Amino acid sequence: MRQQWTYRRRAARDRIDAVLRPLFDWFTALPAEEAACFRSDILATVMLRPVPLILSSLGILTMSATAMAITGARWATAWFAIDLVVLGVRMVPTIRHERRGGSLPDPVSRIVVCLAFCMLLLFSLGCSASVLCQQKPLTTVATASMMGLVTGLATRWAALPRLALAAILLFVTPYCAALATAGHGGLRAGAFQFVVVVVSVAALTIQNRSTLIALLRTERRNRLLAVTDTLTGLPNRAGLIAEFDRLRSVARAGAEIASLFIDLDEFKAINDSHGHAVGDRVLIAVAQRLEAVIHPHFVCRLGGDEFVVVMTGIDRATATFVARRIIEQLAFPIDSETGRPIIASASVGIAFGPVAGRDAAHILADADVALYLAKEAGGGRHAIGEQNYARG
Repeated sequence: MRQQWTYRRRAARDRIDAVLRPLFDWFTALPAEEAACFRSDILATVMLRPVPLILSSLGILTMSATAMAITGARWATAWFAIDLVVLGVRMVPTIRHERRGGSLPDPVSRIVVCLAFCMLLLFSLGCSASVLCQQKPLTTVATASMMGLVTGLATRWAALPRLALAAILLFVTPYCAALATAGHGGLRAGAFQFVVVVVSVAALTIQNRSTLIALLRTERRNRLLAVTDTLTGLPNRAGLIAEFDRLRSVARAGAEIASLFIDLDEFKAINDSHGHAVGDRVLIAVAQRLEAVIHPHFVCRLGGDEFVVVMTGIDRATATFVARRIIEQLAFPIDSETGRPIIASASVGIAFGPVAGRDAAHILADADVALYLAKEAGGGRHAIGEQNYARG
């Protein structure tokens, strides 16, 4: 029964997120591809951790509690009660994932942001009703609270500018209308001043958004550079380790991967005869041919003239076929500026095994042993395991 309830809850969450995900991408005002890349990073800037969330919610609860204490009206009591319920719903998943040492999943984060939007809309309507009560202390508290609301949106929701600007307009309109119709000249002047402040805050939102997106782009570029080989554009050793980590996180029990260790046979001679500039062009050409052969599987440059291919969901016959194709493609001449075509033949070592429970060094060691066998047999070959090798 419990498993059935969990399944239904997740199914409902997935259906809701199927609507919210593209909507939140649109809120970012970014191109679709970039919005998809930054989804988690943007939500991380919008979401609050438990302690800051409690502190920010205290301001909302203080306003509704003040309205309830001063007016004693049913609407104020209902406002305070709804605030408590919504705050509890927002806090439960945040605290639960904080205790587990992780962040909220993106689908849950989007739902929590929607709850925050509803809570803030109710806050705006409550502050507007407080002004219409025409009690000066309550109006003063409501105005200060609304100022805090709009300035907070300019920073917390800056990464979602379309949502932030729409929220500011939606929240402020009823409040300014309440100030303008409260029947007091000073309040009407205050409504005009409030509009001026809101326009300034909207401009600040746009400025904050530009700064935040520039920072996210820089961080993403730095992360890519850290796992990318600058010469070939392929992932580097750090990228390979990250790929193994990813595979371990998604691998089913007993699932195997095929690792292919590729080494050029006469690369040192190419460098010595033609120079390092030509050697670099050879490595770039090799990288391009490897990508074409093994797409959509993973390929990286481990260093020097060593490359590694990682494939999942294939059998041994397919892995052997891919190894042969690699050797065939790399045997074709590579054009050079010297006018003399260069042959960059390669040897390939193939290893199979589970990714779970093994680090990158152990996984690559098996393929490295097989590569040694191929080299010992004269190069231009592939080898599997420790005993069998075949002509490429």
